[in-house]
Amino acid sequence: IQTIKPDEIYNLAAQSHVKVSFDVPEYTAEADAVGTLRLLEAVRILGLEKKTRIYQASTSELFGLVQEVP
Repeated sequence: IQTIKPDEIYNLAAQSHVKVSFDVPEYTAEADAVGTLRLLEAVRILGLEKKTRIYQASTSELFGLVQEVP
């Protein structure tokens, strides 16, 4: 990030299987939360907040079964 100073970052890193996320919660937290935090901190520390946009991919599994659509 320091060398390239990107305009955009696409973070697709995450635990991809719900069952595994419960089997290894420490790994899941490291990949999903701490990894994202490190990415955000790198952008902040390098002063790229106004230049670099970050896309954080996620999953519908976070929200469970949708009961109704607005």
